[in-house]
Parts: sequence; structure tokens; C-alpha cells
Amino acid sequence: MTEIFINGDVTTMDEERPQAEAFAVRDGVFTFVGTKEEARKLAGELKAAQESVIFTDLKGKSVLPAFQDSHMHFVGFAKHFINVDLNGCTSIQMMQQRFRDRLSQCGPDDRSWLEATGWNQDYFTEGEKRFPTAKDLDKVTGDRPVIALRVCEHVGVVNSAGMRLLGLTRESVRGLGDFALTDEAGEPLGIFKERVLDRIRSQVHTLNREILEDILLKAQEEAFSYGLSTIQTDDIGFMPDEDYKLLFSVYRDLLESGKLKIRICQQSLRQTPERIGKYYEDGFRYGGEDHHLRITGIKLLQDGSLGARTAGLREPYADDPSTCGLTIFTEEQLDELVKTAHDLGYPVLVHAIGDRAIEMVLDALERDKKNRKAGETYRDGIVHVQITDGELLERFKRQQVMALVQPIFIDYDMHIVRDRVGEAADTSYAWKTLVDKGVRVSFGTDCPVESCEPLPNIYTAVTRRNLTGEEQQTYRPEERMSVYEAVRAYTVEGAYASGEEDVKGRIREGMLADFIIPDRDLFALADEEELKEAKILATYIDGEKVYQRA
Repeated sequence: MTEIFINGDVTTMDEERPQAEAFAVRDGVFTFVGTKEEARKLAGELKAAQESVIFTDLKGKSVLPAFQDSHMHFVGFAKHFINVDLNGCTSIQMMQQRFRDRLSQCGPDDRSWLEATGWNQDYFTEGEKRFPTAKDLDKVTGDRPVIALRVCEHVGVVNSAGMRLLGLTRESVRGLGDFALTDEAGEPLGIFKERVLDRIRSQVHTLNREILEDILLKAQEEAFSYGLSTIQTDDIGFMPDEDYKLLFSVYRDLLESGKLKIRICQQSLRQTPERIGKYYEDGFRYGGEDHHLRITGIKLLQDGSLGARTAGLREPYADDPSTCGLTIFTEEQLDELVKTAHDLGYPVLVHAIGDRAIEMVLDALERDKKNRKAGETYRDGIVHVQITDGELLERFKRQQVMALVQPIFIDYDMHIVRDRVGEAADTSYAWKTLVDKGVRVSFGTDCPVESCEPLPNIYTAVTRRNLTGEEQQTYRPEERMSVYEAVRAYTVEGAYASGEEDVKGRIREGMLADFIIPDRDLFALADEEELKEAKILATYIDGEKVYQRA
């Protein structure tokens, strides 16, 4: 059967045919894109050949290719259905009350792990703007083990019960330096950062098959309501015991049952050469023909976050000269990781926010390229790309490195960036410059650090204004992108980032029929502020309607 969609205002994101009035879908693929008259002629030909045809009248509505988030954490997003939500807390006391509220719903003998996410000390208006400690959590959590992650998920606090369970003692944290904070006597404060925090998170067991299936399907429904068809996600490093076999098994079972329809592209966090090699030996290879579940690269973390002052900078933080942040790997370690990944056929996708971290990643990629055969290339990328200067931006173009960015970050960061990095704020978050240089720039949200809703992300890219707060501000307006450029970053460039630009990201004959119907024409808005009000009316994957706004 062929379904013909007619009377639409279709922006195809296809340079060969930018606009259309109609398109046809058969077996999950676009089989025709063109005018109303051409669509009617096609229908006649199909009927003459005794093929079944149905019409869907779009009634003049706008149509776009479906959105693709180029970097998020889908399991982390799904866990918000079961975690304690600390977003919006304006004090440690408010955090404590959120825990009291949750614990009042639990049995008195429950000693299972309780996870929480979303606190941000910069938003504390009562008391000190400091990280919470184990003692702060102990006052309300007692013997229940608890881990509470900062909104960036690069800093977390574990209560005393949790530290006892994990064997985190004065002796065991000795030598971890800035990755595990201690008091003057050397006792752990419960505050952990970066790779130490990642190791802790992998030991926190709150997921099993049943829970995972339930929350992934709930997360899928929310993603559909935002117009997302594809998510490129970093999940496996944060599974209990890094059990990626369980994760992929759940994904495959849900796909085979027809319940999971969203497209999953795994950015695989493997932070040692041995783990990269084991992943390969276990059969998890780059790419593949399955466009519902595939592997798009090896993920590495080279620094932390600006908000937590763990992003790796060249110069000391302007508001804390005692630190330049953290860089996770040395040059030699980065070189080995990049070489190992490339030797096994994986691109590398590296989290780097600070200018020093970005520089180290670009250096490692450049050194590796010198040792490769002519024509041997990898679709490598840097995730976040926040603190930059002109030379770093030029190197992205020269080295053909992708930038997987999150414009929504400036909603918060515009209020702190100058305090953190001083004059470097004048050359940072420069995504329009990257686009103008011809760099492959795709958009994501780093959800659950931010909401995975694309339209607010597009708004911040286009206006460079904050979404929240009492006073509207604009940060570096010279870096504004057009609506078309922003939508392209969420469609064509998202497909390129996952290595699938030949099969999706455009409304074009032969491509996968993933498309959305927004409630207005995003390219013809009288006021850019309307981007904040726009909604998705319907989402289609493989030509099947998976979401309809009530």
C-alpha cells in the first residue's frame, strides 16, 4: 500500500528540491516527492496497476524531516521517571525536603539505592552557593544509600550509607586528588567528580530488565511529542556494572516486539583501550545496516563542565584562580585511545568543553591522522565545543572534525561564562562561525542535563537569548543562526553525525520516511519569539504515525 500525503507545505531540507506540496510513502520509505498534480498522476498510475492507495490531506500544514538529537543520554533521560528530581532547588534545605517527600513514599526497611539529579549550586539563593555534602544528605536519608548528581552530571554527592556500601573511605580516596574532595582531616566529603564519579555510578544498581523496559518506553513517548525520531545516546558507561549486553538485549527485545520505534544510535563510552577492545570482541562494531539500533562511535570524556569548574582551561578560572579545571587523559593516553578506536574501525566522539581540553583532542586526532594511510578517514567529533578561540575554530575545518553542540546551554551559561573564563567569553559558543566555515555542526541537548525538546534549542541558536530568568539577555548576537541553519543542524547534520546521511535527514525519494508536522511554519514566523510557543502536532517514523497531539 502507498500512502500519499497531499496539500502540504513541505520543507524537504533537500537542496535538489527544497519545497514540495506532496509526497508518498511505501514500506517505510519516501517513494515520491513533488507537486499535487504529480501526486494525483502517481495515484492514477498505481490504481491502474491495481495497487492500493490512500490519501492523507495535510490541509496546508508545514512538514519537516523529523528531528535527530546528536548527543544525549537516553537511559539517563528515562531514569527521570524514577529518580528524585532536584531541578529548581534554591537551597540545600529544599533538596533535603525533596528527599523527605520521596522517602515518605518508601517502606521503612527499603535499603535500595536512591538516585537524584538536577541540583545546581549556582541557583542557590538561600545560604551558601556550595556543593552539598554527605552530611547534608545524611540528615534526611539515614541508612538509605543515596547519590545526587549535579545538573551537569560531572559532580555528584554520595551520602555516608552509600559510601560505606561502596567502600569509599579515608584510605580508599587517598590520592584521588580533585576527583574526590576531602575535609582538612582527609575524610571524604561525599563529593566526587568525573572519572571517579563515573566509576561510582556504574556500581549503583537501580535498574533491571523490567524497570529499564518500562522507563525506556515512557521516554520514547515524550521524545515523540518533541518531534524526535533519532537519538544519538551515550548510555553504556552508566549502566550498572557497565552491562551493555543487558542494555542492547532490552533494546533489541523492545524493537522486535514492535514497542520501541525510535532510532537508537549508541555513542559508546569506553575509556580504556582494553574496554574498547573487549567491546569489539563482543561483536559491537561501528555502523551496520540496522537503522533502528546502531553504534556510531567510541565516546571519551576529556574534561568536565563549566558550571562545576571542571572544564579543562588553558588559563585559571577567572573566579577561582586556584584551578584550571580537569583534563582526564594525558596526551599519551589520548593518543592510545584514539589509535585503538581507529584501528578497530570506530570514530571517536570526545566530550570537551574547555579550550585546553578541545586543543588536546584536536592534537591527538591530528597526530593519529599522520600515521594513517592516505584516504583513511574517520568521522570524528567533539561534543559540546564551548570555550574556543579563532585558531581552535579554524582547526575544526582544517581537520574535518564534527562539532556536536547544544545551543540550549547558553540559557544558563550566558550568566556565568564571563565570570568563569573572562575575555575568552568573547570568542566562545561560536557555532555560527563553525557553520560559516563549513564545519559539520549538529544539534543535541545532552539530555537529561537539559530537556531533549528541540524547539527551545533552535530558539537559543537563532536568537542567542535566554529562555528562563526574569530579565531577557542576549549573548554574542553575532553568532545567531538562521532558522534554516538550525533545522538543518537537527536533520541533515544529525544524519551525517550518525553516518546515515544517505538514508535519512531529508524528505527525498528513497530515504526513510521520518517526518514531523509542526503547528506553524518555522521559516515564516513574524517574531522569533514564536519558536518558544511552537509545538509538534504529529511525528512519523517509517511512515507510521507514532505521535498525535491531542
